[in-house]
Amino acid sequence: MTDDMDPRLELPGATTPPVEGRRWLWVKLGVWGVALALIIGAAWSVAWVLSNVRVRLDLPPAAETPPSYTAPPEAAPASYENDEGEVITRPVWLQAPRPEYPERAQRAGAERGMARLECQAGADGHMRSCRIVEESPVGVGFGQQAVAATMRARVQPRLVDGQPVESRVAFTARYRLE
Repeated sequence: MTDDMDPRLELPGATTPPVEGRRWLWVKLGVWGVALALIIGAAWSVAWVLSNVRVRLDLPPAAETPPSYTAPPEAAPASYENDEGEVITRPVWLQAPRPEYPERAQRAGAERGMARLECQAGADGHMRSCRIVEESPVGVGFGQQAVAATMRARVQPRLVDGQPVESRVAFTARYRLE
């Protein structure tokens, strides 16, 4: 390209290009560098905001000196009753489950959710197995996250004649983005 074909000469009052030769290359590289830095900074900011999303889970509080609670069979919902009819529907958490808000739910735009679980609690208070009884909305991971967190939790076991025994525990984990 010749000097008379340079588009920079079309600038008002320009008789020569404002930046010539190798300096023009460095100007272009500088502009691209600043643009790249802005894009990386914006991506980092979005990642930081998304990693600091807080989740609130409504569970009964853990008690310091938990009393034993056994729901009478007539108080338990019919869908929760096992063969013996003895289900703890209001567990006292020694170590409450702390499920994370499912990523699939965030991507789906679900701001609220719930998972109703029924678990087998050992005499030591550790959960042995859990099953999802109900989940809403379905398919975004609320149930799976609640089960995974519950398997790490501990509950005050049911007492029979003053001795802890295995029992069924039924509860609902509610999720809400804050």
